[in-house]
Amino acid sequence: MSYYYLVASLPTLDRGDPPPMTPEEFLFHCTGALSSADWLELERVVQGRGEDCVSPWGRKWSSADTQMRSGGAKIRAGRLGRDAAEFIRPHEEYDVGVDRAVSEAFAKTTPLELERTLDQRRWEVLDELSLEDPFGLAPVLAFAVKLRITARWHDMQEEAGRQRVEEIIEANTGRAAWDEFLAMDEEDGRAIK
Repeated sequence: MSYYYLVASLPTLDRGDPPPMTPEEFLFHCTGALSSADWLELERVVQGRGEDCVSPWGRKWSSADTQMRSGGAKIRAGRLGRDAAEFIRPHEEYDVGVDRAVSEAFAKTTPLELERTLDQRRWEVLDELSLEDPFGLAPVLAFAVKLRITARWHDMQEEAGRQRVEEIIEANTGRAAWDEFLAMDEEDGRAIK
């Protein structure tokens, strides 16, 4: 089935920009615009349940994402001297580009660079899969995954991180401990007061 109007109306996404909507809002906006079966597939994608996808696009995406996660698990297990077998999940297809991206990502010096490299490859896979049916369900599903990635990067902003740290500290130690932490001298860790 083709969704010319819906696909043409999708905004361009960039991981560095705030997402124009949440994935759940996108799902809601697609109610009535997609066939029932396609809407259910979109719901699975929005909820991050790629392993439950039934469309050819969904199975290919799930396979690539599973390959990426399993590749990361192998590398992490190897570094820890552990057996990765319990963390490896089967996938239908093999993509040498995914393995290369995982190796490149784990060669990065910071966790942020590692995540950036992995998400860049995810983005590329989504673009490649969208080309198979440029006005069908594929770009709609790819957009939903890109929204999830964009939202994740937006949530990793410094201010959002600081707020989350405050919430965790308050929940575990109370406001007084947080105020004392903020009053500490950055150079030697002693309280300024």
